[in-house]
Amino acid sequence: HHCQAYVAMASESTPPVEGAEAFRVPDGATSVEVGKEFAALKVVPKDDEKGDKNFPPHLHAAVELFCFVKRPECAKRLVDRVSGYLRVLREGPDGKGTNGMGQAAVCWSCGHVGLPKNTDAVSKGESAKCGGCGDSEQTNLVKVTQPDGTVVPWIELKTKDGDKK
Repeated sequence: HHCQAYVAMASESTPPVEGAEAFRVPDGATSVEVGKEFAALKVVPKDDEKGDKNFPPHLHAAVELFCFVKRPECAKRLVDRVSGYLRVLREGPDGKGTNGMGQAAVCWSCGHVGLPKNTDAVSKGESAKCGGCGDSEQTNLVKVTQPDGTVVPWIELKTKDGDKK
């Protein structure tokens, strides 16, 4: 249940996104940090989800949703994946370790966020297949935009085990 504590902590200490200050990690918060950057990662609804009031509009809401439905392991996986991505954006890819770039997908089955297994099919309009568990029923694409509206690609670092199944 530590997940809920951190999400609550983050939203108490985080002003609304308009003109928000940088998110400072609360003392002792090591496992989950949800910064305002998570709200810049928009979840793209499928056609039948447009206008659904319960649809999480961005990955900050996705973390809260996973906590709400008592799936802290999914929330943690999502936060770990996004935090890794934000670190790549801040530090820049090191040139030797990326799996690729493109549009990421979030998986509601396992909480994984990353490049889908079927990127080519996705560009033709098919549902994304989760790069984690392989599910394609419960995925949505993620669109990362900067405040000026520029779309930022998802950059994925190679993991030690090669990650290619």
